[in-house]
Amino acid sequence: MKRGRILDISDCCVHVTHRCHNRDFLLKFGLDRRSYVPRLRETVKRFDVGVLDHVVTSNDVHLLLRACRVDDVSRAMQYLQGLVARDCNRRKKRSGAFWSDRFKPTLVQNGSHLCRCLFYIGLNMVRAGAVEHPAEWAACGYHELTGRCQRYRIVDVPLLLNCLEMPEQSAHFLEWYERTMQTMCESGYLCREPLWSEAAAVGSRAWIESLSGTVVTGRREIVPMGFGNSDVVPAVEEGAGSYALKLSPKRRQMLWRP
Repeated sequence: MKRGRILDISDCCVHVTHRCHNRDFLLKFGLDRRSYVPRLRETVKRFDVGVLDHVVTSNDVHLLLRACRVDDVSRAMQYLQGLVARDCNRRKKRSGAFWSDRFKPTLVQNGSHLCRCLFYIGLNMVRAGAVEHPAEWAACGYHELTGRCQRYRIVDVPLLLNCLEMPEQSAHFLEWYERTMQTMCESGYLCREPLWSEAAAVGSRAWIESLSGTVVTGRREIVPMGFGNSDVVPAVEEGAGSYALKLSPKRRQMLWRP
């Protein structure tokens, strides 16, 4: 039997998370986090991958990417994380593993599902208690998404708007995104939603079922996706709700190997 591959999907959005080795705080200094961003910019120029959002924390990174093919993400991440590990190890005069195993990818359906992922990433350091608002954390996409950062941009805002099904609405998006983020911070939207990192995919039930059909072996499960204070994020219609495709960790990684 032919092994199913999520790699066959084209034009996809992917939420990528990657932790430092042993959950150590290898990115705890501002210099470490700032050095990650130029390497991300270099990677985008080298591979056919677009950045929709990002945040670099003290011990992990969250990237929201758009790729023409899923295996482009695997190659880009291998290149990016190799560069960052080399840079940081040289600067810190350390040796050994910098990252913990492979990165964790989660496919995200366009529209409202991507919208919720965007805010989940943006609020990462607020949930961690490091800041009260994303504007206070330098190594994140908030500054580009709100127009505060105009030089050395990484986030492809027009591409993001297309994926959110809000094409050519940059002015409306800027006002809406900033207002919604402020509302979510004030309303205490701080719950962690593990499926954003642990699931193989998040989207509508029909979309998830179409993906699970490509996985011809192994155990799989489709579960409802909760979003906590979901009323705060009215970007596009939620439709019939959101669901997550859960696979075993081994099976999930096999689907992403080039």
